[in-house]
Amino acid sequence: MNIHVIIGEDDYLVGETANKIVGDGVGLETIDSLNSTNADLQLADLVKADESVSTPPFLDPRKVTWWKNVHFLPGGKSSEAVKEALERFAAKLAAAKLPENQHFILSGPRLLKTSIFAKSLAGAAEIVTFAAEKPWEAARSAVVRAIDVAGEIGLKFEPGAAEKFVSIVGTDARSINSEIGKLRDYLGAGAKKIAAADVEDISSPGANVEPELWNVTDAIGRRDIAAALAAMRKFELESGFDVFMSTVIEKFFRQLFDIACGRVDGMNPYTVNKNRAFLKNWTPAELRAARARFLMLREKVVSGTASGDVLVVTTLVRAMRRARR
Repeated sequence: MNIHVIIGEDDYLVGETANKIVGDGVGLETIDSLNSTNADLQLADLVKADESVSTPPFLDPRKVTWWKNVHFLPGGKSSEAVKEALERFAAKLAAAKLPENQHFILSGPRLLKTSIFAKSLAGAAEIVTFAAEKPWEAARSAVVRAIDVAGEIGLKFEPGAAEKFVSIVGTDARSINSEIGKLRDYLGAGAKKIAAADVEDISSPGANVEPELWNVTDAIGRRDIAAALAAMRKFELESGFDVFMSTVIEKFFRQLFDIACGRVDGMNPYTVNKNRAFLKNWTPAELRAARARFLMLREKVVSGTASGDVLVVTTLVRAMRRARR
């Protein structure tokens, strides 16, 4: 397909995908709508994009039109006039028969899949979407990306080091690439592995980084109630907060109890070493009781027999309070 729609709020991932189509930049025409904040400017950009895609390469070897930062697609904010003009443009694109040496790229932060615009282009365009993720989902995706990026330059994270890396650097793709480049320079050309200690020595927080999930479990491990509640509060507006948080905390207490009992087979060595340091703050009996509390809570919120947002907080406070002698 010669028509490409790339949607995502991570501008690095969007740009990286578009640049694979742009190639060496021969025949590239760019329309940037980043600062098009009113209907007149948006409609003017649309006219430019339409004119560019409607003009074939003629004798040129190649032509690529990249209409970027289109923040007023359906799903964003736009006037009715802009919305209608976009729908007409999508219908025209869907019917277009571009020559093999001509490509059209449209990129923006969001697009409503159920919109007329999106439905008109379905089947006629290659649509790539980098969906917005929950913080914990983004962390998992970032670990996979960090491992892949490191692998491309001949490096491999030791067990637990990739998770440590993301907890510091964050989930922003540009920051991940940049910080792995720093690790390459720091370790030297002959190095093959990245240890957790290397990450701690050289890695810096990336864009908008706040390793919130690790803040929750680390605060629980330290038995710092105030810090744990403050870290949890940042998740409270997320849908499924009660199910997710009760699951995370139950798993954390289960891991601590297993480590206390010496059951560490199959566990990540970095996780074992880190969590073993927290055992001085908990007795095995306390860990067993805390895990039982959250196991019961998770069953209630998953089954829908309880609304758990408040219960998660109260259950954690009760579990973290030290028993009176």
